[in-house]
Amino acid sequence: MGTLRRVLTHRPAQELRRLLPGNHADLLFDEIPWLEAAQTEHDRFTGLLQENGVDTVELSSVLTAALAAPDVCRQIVSDAARPQHLGQAVAASLEDLLVSSPAARRTELLLTGVTLSELAASSPDSIGSALSAQRRPADWFVLPPLVNSMFVRDSSSWIGDRYSANSMASTTRRLESRLLSAAADAAGAQRIRERELLEPAALEGGDLLVAGAGCVVIGVGERTTADAAEQTARSLLSSGLATHVFAVLLPNERRCMHLDTLMTMVDQESFLVSGVHRDQCHWFSLRLNADATVRAASLDDPFAALATSLGLSGIRLIETGDDDSTMQREQWSDAANVLTLRPGTVIAYDRNTMANDRLSAADISVLTIPSAELVRGRGGPHCLSCPLLRDPLAI
Repeated sequence: MGTLRRVLTHRPAQELRRLLPGNHADLLFDEIPWLEAAQTEHDRFTGLLQENGVDTVELSSVLTAALAAPDVCRQIVSDAARPQHLGQAVAASLEDLLVSSPAARRTELLLTGVTLSELAASSPDSIGSALSAQRRPADWFVLPPLVNSMFVRDSSSWIGDRYSANSMASTTRRLESRLLSAAADAAGAQRIRERELLEPAALEGGDLLVAGAGCVVIGVGERTTADAAEQTARSLLSSGLATHVFAVLLPNERRCMHLDTLMTMVDQESFLVSGVHRDQCHWFSLRLNADATVRAASLDDPFAALATSLGLSGIRLIETGDDDSTMQREQWSDAANVLTLRPGTVIAYDRNTMANDRLSAADISVLTIPSAELVRGRGGPHCLSCPLLRDPLAI
């Protein structure tokens, strides 16, 4: 694990204004953030990245560049405007709106979403006479907003110069992955898997940890399925992208939605782990049989196995704390979810004082960012970043 060089981020924008008391839970937010404060917090995050020599790539810019290409535009519009979900007339009107918009406006619409009344304003005759539109309220989302798009870790994952177009667990987030996939394909990137995951398998980037050259750990829980972990392990092992793949069965809780909510890597041999969940996880080694099927073997001492795979004599675990009630509170605000800038230096939320103190005591330099609003979507600095380039390999 080396220094982070380039990272994908997304500054929260008008899509967060779509969160309302009646829909925020369906859109995977526990509360409604204050947009301007969330933007200020995120600006501090990207500012810290840039101050430490990290090139930040904004998601909106990537999508705008990709969507300027007619073939990419057609692919995305086809995914977004599906007649079977919207009805023929509504789908056709949405397609017309997206295709006729400039690329930057098209990106804005895809991220912010489109309500039925907004679509009717651009196509009054078509929407006014569409039977499918008569059964919907004016504020119904013809195109749902991508309010989770600031958590760019999940929709795509990169190992070296290859990427995984992740199959998201919730329909709320599935267009995010299609957008990133189209952009990566347009840029000529190679895929980790030759084919998409077979339904209903789901894989999210917060569950994929590249611990070192040839070693990958996959979380299996609320968001990533066991079938997806097996399919990914098969691709990694058969292609030589990995020589060791581990699967971690996570507690089935909202606060443990991804592996990176419980464990992140902070230097070549050290991991920050949630003290209240460490012993609730079950580890397996995944190997390929001669017939290319994946077999899971339970591990009694997973961190010893992980150390061996990394060529280390041992793994150093830094627990988020030793006070159970405080650990539980900080776990809810992503205490274990830190982003490593370089071995021994991380970005963390300021609110997680006990976990940050434990890191400092372990000689890990902790750079903090304000987090009152960003945390409302249940994601930390690790979630807010998708590493594109790290020396020698991303984590």
